[in-house]
Amino acid sequence: MARSPQRQIPSFRFPEPIQRVTTRGSRIFVLPMQQATTISIGAYALIDPAAVPIAGLAHLTATMLSRGTRHRSERQFATRVDVLGASFQAGSTHRSIGAEITGLPETADELIALLAESLSEPRFDPAEFEKAKQQHLASFPIRLADSSYRVRRIFQKLRFPGHSYSTSLYGWPSSVAQITVEDVRQWYQALVEGQPWRILATGALDPVRGTAALEQSFASIGGSGDVTISAPPSPPAAIGIGQGVMTDQVELRLGHPAPSLTSDDYAATTLIATAFAGHFRSRINMLVREQEGLTYGAYGGVTAGKDHGTFIVSTSTTPENLPRMLSLLYAEWDRLVQEPLREDELHQARQTLYNNFWRSIETPDGTAAIALDLAINDLPSDYYTRLLAEIDRLDPAALLAVQQRVFDPSRMLTAAVGELDVIARALAPYGSPQHIVLEEEQQ
Repeated sequence: MARSPQRQIPSFRFPEPIQRVTTRGSRIFVLPMQQATTISIGAYALIDPAAVPIAGLAHLTATMLSRGTRHRSERQFATRVDVLGASFQAGSTHRSIGAEITGLPETADELIALLAESLSEPRFDPAEFEKAKQQHLASFPIRLADSSYRVRRIFQKLRFPGHSYSTSLYGWPSSVAQITVEDVRQWYQALVEGQPWRILATGALDPVRGTAALEQSFASIGGSGDVTISAPPSPPAAIGIGQGVMTDQVELRLGHPAPSLTSDDYAATTLIATAFAGHFRSRINMLVREQEGLTYGAYGGVTAGKDHGTFIVSTSTTPENLPRMLSLLYAEWDRLVQEPLREDELHQARQTLYNNFWRSIETPDGTAAIALDLAINDLPSDYYTRLLAEIDRLDPAALLAVQQRVFDPSRMLTAAVGELDVIARALAPYGSPQHIVLEEEQQ
């Protein structure tokens, strides 16, 4: 009788961060790391995407956070970051907007002060704003020429119909064109004065001195409230197609709703998704790449927040191979809800998850990303410890019920970008393909 492979279970507990709350209600998390040689400090306002008044406003506002402060021009700010040997990055998601600075521990006080200055006193210079706006408008043709961007957006619209998550973070030309520097200034000021903020510091930071510096530097921003986002819908099965640009390949995304981070089914879903399509030797990649030679790769996984989740498989193929590819993918989805996963598949999936997790915490930046994920989703510090333990306990019998409940092929969402006539014919046996024109394409 063949023995099951021995599991290499990681022993890990995410350190309990030092936590403080400023007088304005901003939450501070400090996570010292003795082995680190750098520090990373980030500050993010939580936002409701449905409350962003103009599509693309959050992205354009984030761009302006690196273009100077009330006391420094863009050049002066960038020069100071360079002198400190640091890196500065601002950005936005559907749920947050903010910035992060990374540098050497001996410059901690100035790094904290510089980040706070960029976020509490942004310059929003009209001339710099116009440059940023024109650069942003010029980026749309580049994005639309990328079929992978198009197929991601089509899938996004299928997955979140009528919900703010279906809106492009970048907006579209007509929405961005109407944004003014005053729009940016007023919207951001409302964030600074009223929205909840999360401030995180990780790495080689003195915990006492660093915490005090954060409390002092960020005392003027934030609100004590919370952000409640309406739960996205669980849509019916749908097929969306779009015209490819300058490519002979067909880009495919297939998936459906999945459990949220706080669901009892999340650990099982993550393990199933990894065995099915989450690593090189996964069931799907071995079939369509190694055995059938239809693609360079097919990979999938679960993306989730505290209010929603999505499982998605991404791949591409030639128009000639598209019918065969679709046949195999749909057949494997059907098999997934009928048969238990094998022990060897689960062993490989577990090791992939363990290895990926350990790689993600090898650097202060990686640890900071996990800390931010925990903070924004209001998860406990031992969340990943419990998640890994649950993944280790799951067996094929317990997983089969989740396979049938979560990976239901009757809820399949399929997005494809290529030659419209070709992909419409290939997808017709699986439903009614709908040509989706993105807002970015509309003039």
